[in-house]
Amino acid sequence: MARCSSKPLHRGTRQRGAAIVTALLVVTLAVVIVSGMLWRQQVEIRAVENQRLKAQATWIARAGIDWARLILRDDLRRTGAVDHLGEIWAVPIQETKLSDFLGSSLRTDTAGEESYLSGRIFDAQARFNLMNLLTMQTLGTRTVVTGRDKDGIKAYGLLLQSLNLDPNLANLTATTLAQMLGGIQSVEGSSGGQQGSGDDSGGGSGGNGPRPLDDVDGLLSIPGYTADAVRKLRPYVIVLPTRTQINANTASAEVLAAVIPGLSVDRARALVQARDRAYFRNIGDVTNQLRGLAPGVDTTAASNLLDVQTHYFLVYGMARHERAQLGQVALVSRGDPVNNNATRIVWVRRIDGIPS
Repeated sequence: MARCSSKPLHRGTRQRGAAIVTALLVVTLAVVIVSGMLWRQQVEIRAVENQRLKAQATWIARAGIDWARLILRDDLRRTGAVDHLGEIWAVPIQETKLSDFLGSSLRTDTAGEESYLSGRIFDAQARFNLMNLLTMQTLGTRTVVTGRDKDGIKAYGLLLQSLNLDPNLANLTATTLAQMLGGIQSVEGSSGGQQGSGDDSGGGSGGNGPRPLDDVDGLLSIPGYTADAVRKLRPYVIVLPTRTQINANTASAEVLAAVIPGLSVDRARALVQARDRAYFRNIGDVTNQLRGLAPGVDTTAASNLLDVQTHYFLVYGMARHERAQLGQVALVSRGDPVNNNATRIVWVRRIDGIPS
């Protein structure tokens, strides 16, 4: 009797073992499915957080640009019609906690969120403006291109030569710019990039012609320019919406030697050293220094090419908000015929870092 009763017992044990294995497999499968769902949900949550942090960093950087505009307006109100490197706008801001700007009563590190801001303002008219390669005429509220400027082409050729680049590129660049802007009625509105609110609104000629040059990197589209050449030119060259004068208080020796007829780079460096000791209060100070440093320089021509006031500035800002980091550079125009203290953002672009 005992032997007969053992068979059903073993059969029941095997059935229970198979049920346990099946249950474990079902549980394992459920755990894998739920884990996958939780992982995908976590990825989506992380993506939303990254977008939020990026958007917040964008607005912090934009707030930094608006703060820089306030500094530029206050500078014009305090110091008047002279801009030099000893002013507060020229002092770079190292990475600083945002709460230090806002005050102790407004904290930004709640729940581990920390925001940092750094920035710097550069004088855009310290660089050679490629628009000076062209002659222009104002018709009412519009500015139209009428031809090429021989003096501007010569100056740009000298700048290229001082940087060990082909001076013949000056003539080619002027021709290309004239062709690009030939169909554009308003030069002021032809600058591309991200305008005001950050939307992409590139300029156009109203036809199928080439896109106007609005950045030094655009020189790569002109035959003869290389990436290395553009890298060398970037600290000395800029594209502004219209023709501008060079600020003698902020320009480098290479740029001054290029735009002042008869001035060598060595004499230009001596002029910069004299400027660093005491900035130029007017063009008369510049011409007086030139008469002493380089008697053969045409001071009359120099006075027409130089100024001691700036209307265009490059505002760089880097924002870091937790793990998100974003940089922007804006071209800011200051002063207009109606309100001399007004500032306007011409364009805004993304950057990877602030130049030294």
